[in-house]
Amino acid sequence: MYIGSPTRRITAFLVAASMATALVGCSTDSGDSAADTETSAATGSAAAAGSFPVTIDSALGSATIDSAPTRVATWGWSNQDALLALGVVPVAMPAFVGESYGADAEGVLPWDRTALGELGAATPTLLAGDGTGQAPIEQFALAEPDLIFAPYSGMSQAEFDALSEVAPVVAYPERQWTASWQEQVTIAGEALGKQDEAAAVVADTEKNIAEVAAKYPALKDKSITVALPNEPGVFSVSKDDDVRVEFLEQLGLVNEESIQQSDPTDDAEAVYFDLSYEKASAIASDVLFVVAYDKPSLAAFLAEPVIAELPVVADGRTASTESFSVEKNFAFGGLTVLTIPVVLDDIASALNAAAENVD
Repeated sequence: MYIGSPTRRITAFLVAASMATALVGCSTDSGDSAADTETSAATGSAAAAGSFPVTIDSALGSATIDSAPTRVATWGWSNQDALLALGVVPVAMPAFVGESYGADAEGVLPWDRTALGELGAATPTLLAGDGTGQAPIEQFALAEPDLIFAPYSGMSQAEFDALSEVAPVVAYPERQWTASWQEQVTIAGEALGKQDEAAAVVADTEKNIAEVAAKYPALKDKSITVALPNEPGVFSVSKDDDVRVEFLEQLGLVNEESIQQSDPTDDAEAVYFDLSYEKASAIASDVLFVVAYDKPSLAAFLAEPVIAELPVVADGRTASTESFSVEKNFAFGGLTVLTIPVVLDDIASALNAAAENVD
C-alpha cells in the first residue's frame, strides 16, 4: 500500500524495521572488516552497537543482515550516493557511460567522484549498465558483496531472487523508482547500523532545502506541472509520487491535480503518464517545469505552436532544465543527498522566476 508522503513512509519503515530487529533477536558481533578498507562499510564511524541482526522488508522480499556489512554493492540510479553520504564506499556500483550522464571517463558521476576523493577511496568495481537494465548477476557474484543495496531501482522479482543467492538484497519498499532521497538514506542507515548518522544527514539536507525555499517566497503554494518531452508528439507528466515532485513540494510547490485526471492508463505502478501534444491544454498549473535529458527534445517541445500558445508558456510562467549542464540535468532525475546540493539553488531560482509571473 502506498503511504502518502516521504515522511510518513519513513516513519512506517522505521517502525517495521524496529519490530523486525526485535523479533530476530539479540545483537551479534559485527565481524571483521574486509581487507580492502577502501571498499568497505568500515569506512567512517563504526556501526551502531546493538543494530544486528536486522531484517529489512521490501516489496520483493526480506533481507536479513546478521552483522555489519563490509562489502556493499549497489544497483539502481543513485543508491551509491546514500552509502557515500554515510562514509561507506561500495565494493561495486553501476557505471554511468554515455553523454546523458555527465560522468567521467570511468563512468563515475561527479558528486560520487568528489565523495570518493573525500573518503580517500579508489574507484569501486563498476558494474555494466547504469543500474536501469538487466542486473549483471555474474559481475555481482565476482564482487563478493555481503549486501546488495537497491531501494531506488527497477529491480524485478527474478533479479531479486537471483541476486539473493549472492547476498541479502535490500530492494524498494513498495514500488519501483519511488524511494525518496530520505528513504534511501534512512534504509541505508538501518542496513549499515548507522541510524544516527542517517538521521543527521536527512536533517541537514532538509534544513538546506528549507533555507533555500525561504530565499524564494514566490514558490510557496504555487501549483506546478512537471512535463518530460522525451519523444516527438508526446510528453510525460509526473505523478504525485515521482521523487522529483516530492522534492519540489519540499520547496513549497504543489503538484497540480486536475491534469492527473487525464492519465489515460491509470497505472498505479507508474510514476508518470504520457499525453499527446493535443492534450496539452490540460495543463492548468500556475507554473510549468519542463525537464528532459535530451535538450533538442526539450527545445522542440517548447517551440511547438500548441505548446508555445499555452497561457503558462506565453505568460512566462514556464521554467526548464534547458540551461542546465548535462550532470545537473541528470542530477535532478536521481535526487539524493549528494545531488540535491548540486541542483537545489538552480532549480529553485528558475522556478521562482516563473512563479513571480503568476498573477
